[in-house]
Amino acid sequence: MAGTYEIYDIGNNAILAGYELGHVEPVWQFAGLGRFFGSDTSDMLLRNSSTGGFEVFDISNNLITQSAFLGTVGLNWQVPGFGDFNHDTMTDMVLRNSGTGAFQVYDISNNAIVSSATLGTVGLNWQVAGFGDFNGDGTSDMMLRNSGTGAFQVYDISNNAIVSSSSPGTVGLNWQVAGFGNFSSNAGETDMILRNTSTGQFELYDIVNNQITSAFALGTVGLEWQVAGFGPISGAGKSDMVLRNVNTGAFQAYNIANNQLTGSTSLGAVGLEWQLGGLAADPPAGAMGSADSTSQLVQAMAAFGGGGGAADGLNTAPLNADASQQTFLTQPHA
Repeated sequence: MAGTYEIYDIGNNAILAGYELGHVEPVWQFAGLGRFFGSDTSDMLLRNSSTGGFEVFDISNNLITQSAFLGTVGLNWQVPGFGDFNHDTMTDMVLRNSGTGAFQVYDISNNAIVSSATLGTVGLNWQVAGFGDFNGDGTSDMMLRNSGTGAFQVYDISNNAIVSSSSPGTVGLNWQVAGFGNFSSNAGETDMILRNTSTGQFELYDIVNNQITSAFALGTVGLEWQVAGFGPISGAGKSDMVLRNVNTGAFQAYNIANNQLTGSTSLGAVGLEWQLGGLAADPPAGAMGSADSTSQLVQAMAAFGGGGGAADGLNTAPLNADASQQTFLTQPHA
């Protein structure tokens, strides 16, 4: 049924097991994944599409263990992304005002917003491309892109403040940002992948000290395959790319190392009524597989057939045998 959540453990380029997390009314929409409670595993953040309220759900061992209401922010403030902006190893949240272009950072610790700071205002012709550590200082920075020119601008963030700004360069608007990750295997570095909207070609850009230092062609994939996300699919510390076929629901993992594609593996197919929420960069404690695992969160946006267990069409592992019927311990607050 709509609003049902399913989590899939992934390790060594294979789906290992699937678990049903529970059901929540569709008015609560997926906002993101992050470490919002302690230092265990990634948790899930939902937002009420009517009120703007945020609810965090702690996930451990593929189960929802508790939930907490973070508060309400007006819906004119949208969520462009998450990162560690104050160097406390916890995941914080950035909101942007859709009318003014103002940015606000919210520090989250142990399922509570502990502080908030204004980052400043940027014209709405500059859109958020993503977040990453582009200068190697250990905190998350923000990348914006000009919707009219294709120019990129990096804003270094430290202790919840923008401390500097740099221009990495300009790329034609027929190249769209596919995502960010460490694709060169250099520690503490976030790189960027772009995709040509006409050809399906992927291009990788190495970023060091806020500058594009080199570019590599990764190859071309048909446009019926859309980027689903990036994560350590092949092993711990990796930034691999996952594509999904818009016609079949099939997932394909592309392993990336030293700025090159090193392999490709089918992860199986999930019915198109299931949408991918995100990829977490850590395994559930005690989950099947090794420390090289990651978790994949799938959100059902339409009918969920067959009752409990795995999503329809996932045929790469005997998921029904291990499926947990865990339900939410507390319902989201109104």
